[in-house]
Amino acid sequence: MTYVVWVQVPPPVPKIMNIKEIKNKDKLSVEWMVTIPSTYINLELDKKYSELKNKVNLPGFRPGKVPNEIIKKRFGQNVISEVLDKVINESLTKAVKDKKLKPSVQPKIDIKKFEEGKDLEFNVSFQIMPEIPDFDLKKITVERSKLNITNKDIDNSLTQIAEKHERFKPLTKKRKSKTGDLILFDYEGKIDKKTFNGSSGKDETVVLGSNKYIPGYEDQMIGLFAGEEKKIYVTFPKDYREKKIAGKKAEFNLNIKDVQERVKDIPIDDKLAEEVGEKSLSELKKKIEERMNKDFENLSLLKMRREATEKMLKNFEFSIPSKMIDSEFEFLKSQSEKKDQKDTDLKKLASRRVKLGLIINSISERNEIKVEDSDLTQAVVSEASRYPGQEKQVVEFYKNNPNLMNNLRGVALEEKVMKYVVNSCIKKDKTCTIDELFKSDFLKTEKELISKKDEKELISKKEKEK
Repeated sequence: MTYVVWVQVPPPVPKIMNIKEIKNKDKLSVEWMVTIPSTYINLELDKKYSELKNKVNLPGFRPGKVPNEIIKKRFGQNVISEVLDKVINESLTKAVKDKKLKPSVQPKIDIKKFEEGKDLEFNVSFQIMPEIPDFDLKKITVERSKLNITNKDIDNSLTQIAEKHERFKPLTKKRKSKTGDLILFDYEGKIDKKTFNGSSGKDETVVLGSNKYIPGYEDQMIGLFAGEEKKIYVTFPKDYREKKIAGKKAEFNLNIKDVQERVKDIPIDDKLAEEVGEKSLSELKKKIEERMNKDFENLSLLKMRREATEKMLKNFEFSIPSKMIDSEFEFLKSQSEKKDQKDTDLKKLASRRVKLGLIINSISERNEIKVEDSDLTQAVVSEASRYPGQEKQVVEFYKNNPNLMNNLRGVALEEKVMKYVVNSCIKKDKTCTIDELFKSDFLKTEKELISKKDEKELISKKEKEK
């Protein structure tokens, strides 16, 4: 038996669009004049109107029976806008994919002509990602520093520990308290003549000038004898942790029970080691050496990474999309805290950051380096460690903010790629001391931070000795 099956053949799909390429001097810039025929747009409009007709409820009409003219009159403007967006986005996505292009920025679209029932004409311009040349990372040589710890290095660290360590002794002669003294005291506080949470305490200690208490508190404890009582007046900061008393004025009755002075020239011995948490001086020396080796290794890796980065930026040559630089420049400008920073300097930094980012992405693609869940977890943990005591809140914050988590994914990828880069480079070993390591131009920032820290500690020490 022969069966005849009738198949309804759909009407031919019209050609979606016509692209006329506009030549551009910049090899990375693409500009098209695009025409999408009215037949295709009409099909999409009819689909949308049909969907609306079955969904919309209007007084006086049964569901699905609202005339097309009323649907168009009521919803036409929104429907046309939605359909044009859909048609433009879908057609451009397909065109970019067919031509195997990689846009570096969001395309700029300028509708030139459109009337319902007629063709859509629009101009689209964007920049594509450059071709990053392959480069043999083994051609890069970086210096790998090896630590030479001397007895002098250990002694210098012990001296710094002794100078920073706070040890106090009873006053040999009764005198008034001054900055740097250790005070033992009781206190009772009131706000509007009423006690509050944490308003009293006994046998509290504070080193005057340490800023342990709110502004103005310790200043009013200067110039007092042991056994003396004093009423002080303070105002809690507006951002104080206890919201109920933030910004409020308070008075405290203080009872100064003891005043001790700081011991100068603390000897480097077992007692010092015990006071800083070690069993003996020899154990303290071992811990210092272990810490030095760890710190040195981290600094050496950082130095190699920065040296490898500079050499990659020098050896990789390709055009950089100007729009990407512009976007990075605007971002850096919005984040900059230096009001006097020149735009030219920011532009150079933006160009450098974009170029390095393109190189890192290229290396990751060529060598199939991907960010695993463990890498992302490590990145979150590393970020959380920057906020002691708030680690859980930071982790939850990133979990609840996918965009920020994506930023961390980029950081994790850069970290992984740079480890690969440093491991691939040729290493040239050089033994040096910590001081010699810091002479490297690649560790300028860290050296400046340490210098500023040392300067602050010296000022603080002089203040306490007054």
